[in-house]
Amino acid sequence: MSFSSIPIIDLEEAFDPEKKPRFLANLQYALINVGFLLLVNHEKHGPSKQDFLDIKEQAIEFFALGDDVKKGCEMINSPHFLGYSRLGNEITSGKADWREQIDLATELPAPKEGEPLYKQIEGPNLWPDEQYAPNFRPVVTEYIKKMTQLGTKFRRLVCEALELPPECFESYFKENQQCKMKLIAYPDIVHEKTQALKQDKKTNLGQGVGPHRDSDFLTYIFQASNHNCSLQVQNFQGEWISVDSDPGALVVNVGQTLEAITNGVCKATIHRVVSPKLGSGTRISIPFFQTIDLDCRKTGASGIPSDILKKRDERDRRITDWGVDVGFQFTPDVSKHPVGYTVFRNRIKSHQDVAAKWYPEVLTQVLCEYSA
Repeated sequence: MSFSSIPIIDLEEAFDPEKKPRFLANLQYALINVGFLLLVNHEKHGPSKQDFLDIKEQAIEFFALGDDVKKGCEMINSPHFLGYSRLGNEITSGKADWREQIDLATELPAPKEGEPLYKQIEGPNLWPDEQYAPNFRPVVTEYIKKMTQLGTKFRRLVCEALELPPECFESYFKENQQCKMKLIAYPDIVHEKTQALKQDKKTNLGQGVGPHRDSDFLTYIFQASNHNCSLQVQNFQGEWISVDSDPGALVVNVGQTLEAITNGVCKATIHRVVSPKLGSGTRISIPFFQTIDLDCRKTGASGIPSDILKKRDERDRRITDWGVDVGFQFTPDVSKHPVGYTVFRNRIKSHQDVAAKWYPEVLTQVLCEYSA
């Protein structure tokens, strides 16, 4: 049997010597057999409750801004794939996603001349005009800082859960690691543009974001509005399991990078977002993506115990009907290219308007592989 619910993990147990063994056992199960978990009691180690309220407020205020203000920081103007994307602009599984969003990241300078092209994923943010969003930048910057701190602690616990030394993954991260995040608004399907979009064969109004697997290390999702049955995870028998909104929990899921590093032990699970129910209002989601060094060419972590590998193999034997709904994605193969090469090509595929402006030759290559 596959999982039928998402396990709840209490982070405070990790810092209680008596409860830590139970914490690590629960975390190990979630990483291997589900790929998703709900992390509770995390506020002491990352953003506070007030920080979550602040970032939610900034998200709501940003999406309420006029179109001209939002277009002033539109992603089409960024070679680093950062900035605002209009409704239906991003593509997943060959269909447009019915959401608008702004992509943000740890503030870094643009790559130097002569660096590999994939390094263009890193660079400065496009911020909304301070005149209209005076608190946006400081609140986002503080949120990224504290989520990075939480992610650093949690990745060491992931190592321990896999019976590896806590510092086992440290060499995959650089000192000033750029993490990514999004502020996302998923409107319900009552919208003045609905009828026009129904005529567009590439638009699926029920698709907030199509079935996919995240490409990063770990993703931490703050479900900032009270919408249930929207975020859904596909278990290994092909069934869709809803992840209900809990204001005190972060949804944490494994990305393909962590799956590759652990030789398939941790599972990057397929998930999607279904558009909010008719009349339920806009769903606000704030995912934070923990990434590794783009230049990393290291193969999988060594020393994973045989009993852990056995659990991986037992899980894989139970997979019967999984992955059929996922469109083509580039997956990391560090034997051929650095991790950044794969991440860059996935961004090209997802944001084809940006790619057409800044990287037309790469876009042509990616589309050829995508349609093959």
